[in-house]
Amino acid sequence: MKKILIIDDDEIFEFITRELIAELYPDAEVVSHLSSTEGLQYLKDSMASSDAKPDLLFLDIRMPEMDGFELLDELAQSFQISDITPMRIFMLTSSLDANDNRKSVENPFVSGFISKPLEPEQLKEIFEQEKTV
Repeated sequence: MKKILIIDDDEIFEFITRELIAELYPDAEVVSHLSSTEGLQYLKDSMASSDAKPDLLFLDIRMPEMDGFELLDELAQSFQISDITPMRIFMLTSSLDANDNRKSVENPFVSGFISKPLEPEQLKEIFEQEKTV
């Protein structure tokens, strides 16, 4: 069973994404946080416990408390790279800022960049990649 974490302050996106995952992959465990600081704390707690790490993280770039890149920086300061890299991280945004895509591609922890909304085909492709990783 896959464990998926969604950190996004957009309640509608979070709900739709959670429902889409439940429809396509009913065995997946989905945890979500609407607050980046709460999401970061959840990640820190789960990574400290070897059996609770998420397999996938869908991380919004633009959030009020701290953005997705700041969250990744905080995570990198707390853990070894080898602790973070087994988790596939997908940056999400509704922004058209080309710098968001560039920063995502340059970040060693990021597996992909997705413009919102997350489409069923994108989710299927991500899960298919999981099978081969």
